[in-house]
Amino acid sequence: MWYALIANLAVVGLLLSAFAHGEPLLLMLGPRIRAAALGGVMGLGAIASIMLSVELPDGTVFDLRATLIGVSSLLGGPIAGLITAALVATHLLLVSGSGATADLVGIAVATGLGLLGYRLLGGRPPSLLVTMLFALLGTPLALLGFAAARAQGIDPVLSQGALASLILSIAATFVALQVLVFSHQRAEETMLFMAAADLAPDFAYVKNPRGRFLLANQAFASLHGIAQARQLRGKTDFDIAPPDRAEALFTEEQQVLQSGLPILEREELQVDEQGNERWFTATKTPLYNSRGDALGLIGVMRDITWKKESDRELLASRDQLAFVLTEMSDGLALFDSEGRIIYCNEQYQSMFPITGRLRVPGAFLPDILRAAVRHGEQPYIPQDDVDQWVDTVVSALRTGRDEEVHLFDGRWLHIRTKPHAGGNATVVVSDMTLIKRAETELRGLTNELKLQATTDALTGLANRRAIDECLAIELARTKRSGQPLSLVMIDIDHFKAFNDIYGHPAGDACLRSVANALEQTERRAGDFVGRYGGEEFCAILPDTDEDGAYFFAERLRKAVRELGQRHEGSEKGVITISVGVATYAAEETDRTDVRLIARADEALYVAKGAGRDRVNGWTSGRSARWPGAQAT
Repeated sequence: MWYALIANLAVVGLLLSAFAHGEPLLLMLGPRIRAAALGGVMGLGAIASIMLSVELPDGTVFDLRATLIGVSSLLGGPIAGLITAALVATHLLLVSGSGATADLVGIAVATGLGLLGYRLLGGRPPSLLVTMLFALLGTPLALLGFAAARAQGIDPVLSQGALASLILSIAATFVALQVLVFSHQRAEETMLFMAAADLAPDFAYVKNPRGRFLLANQAFASLHGIAQARQLRGKTDFDIAPPDRAEALFTEEQQVLQSGLPILEREELQVDEQGNERWFTATKTPLYNSRGDALGLIGVMRDITWKKESDRELLASRDQLAFVLTEMSDGLALFDSEGRIIYCNEQYQSMFPITGRLRVPGAFLPDILRAAVRHGEQPYIPQDDVDQWVDTVVSALRTGRDEEVHLFDGRWLHIRTKPHAGGNATVVVSDMTLIKRAETELRGLTNELKLQATTDALTGLANRRAIDECLAIELARTKRSGQPLSLVMIDIDHFKAFNDIYGHPAGDACLRSVANALEQTERRAGDFVGRYGGEEFCAILPDTDEDGAYFFAERLRKAVRELGQRHEGSEKGVITISVGVATYAAEETDRTDVRLIARADEALYVAKGAGRDRVNGWTSGRSARWPGAQAT
């Protein structure tokens, strides 16, 4: 009896173990195939259990059909449950014929209980608590179903043999569920690990002590031209690599296993079938069990071809950069966040004739700047403001700055400081002495051209353009300040007749003489005298009222008459001028240059019509000569 009982349990345990070992493969084939396989294994196990059933002393028959049917339905769902039930039912019908009707009812009860649990769990694997509940509740119900179907009554169920059978069935159900759940979880974890390994860019593999592949990811298989990673199982390097390389790898790995010393990040060069060079790093680590026996080794290869190419490009770039820094005309220096020189080229040092020897890696910028002032390299820094100047220059390493530096030898340097995100700063120094000289010459030429553009070439006085600009400026200024503004228009009397009698060269000389007399007449610094055009001149008198403008105009008239230059075409016998004066009073705010010129011109016209050689002022509604303006 005991031998039969042990055989019954052993057969079931063997089938469970076989299914557990095949679980990873079944998961790869899909959930339906796994469920069908589970149903087939559990059905065969139930048939074996029936065939090895044990009759206990009280006449009770013990087998594990209910356990296996319930487990199959609970873990595999309808597919597994129906296959198991179908196999068991077929066996019973073939063996017992019509006498198997009661057993068929019991099969249906056990299958229904398992499917009910599968539905309640939603197809998820049961937890430890659910496993215990199913073993404690589902197994007795299934056995009661078999007993009720056979109409054995309550007494056989409560017999000593039935209770022992119940306990064994509960234990078997619990163990079977745990084994299958655990194997399923391990298989899923293995698949997850393999999926992660296949997605990894590195080339990974596991070998046994004899050098045969146990596992390899897809990247490693593809590297050796193998379509599926599982095709590598059981092969060695001699199957996938040239003999000399395979021999070298085998010898190396045997040394690793014997010495226990791993190989870490060793670089090696391989040439593929197309002749392309590929660089890899290889890491090989031995694996041992708790007794110290070698189980094999795990290897990881990483493609570093891109790194090697980057290193070559970086080296070439460094050589090129070193050449550029040596040949460039500008000085270059790199400072750290504390203001110390990290790097500088020779040009940077040569830019500073006195402190160049101090400008070396490790030098502190504030010390260099103070030495530059102390030794006179930068003599234009105020001695009482050196510390503040040093702080300003050093702070530019963090904020950035463009400055022009004037050295003691007359040279000019342009220094551009550019900070970087990491706290460092780049300083570029350019010699701009030639630019400064050209700038000075250009400024002088510009001023000369500007002077020429605003100066009358014949008389040397300001020309019409300068007069218009000055008048516009003074109109705006006096309007803002609420000050008066006067304009004096001057015309040489009978100048056409002078040209007709003495000729144009003499006329030009006359214009220069009159202009000189007007220029030499005493006036304020802000008063402006210019040639308006032809024989006309004008004077702009800012902040000057009518009386002041009259007295100034009278001085101009007297200065020209006192020249005494002969003029036979004039009734006066000498060169004289007529003068018209117009003034914007302080309270007048509506001021335009056109209106002021028109008023002064009108006053001049009246002066000429009144006999010439006189000053006439404009007033609203009439132009009148001031008292005392009678010609002399």
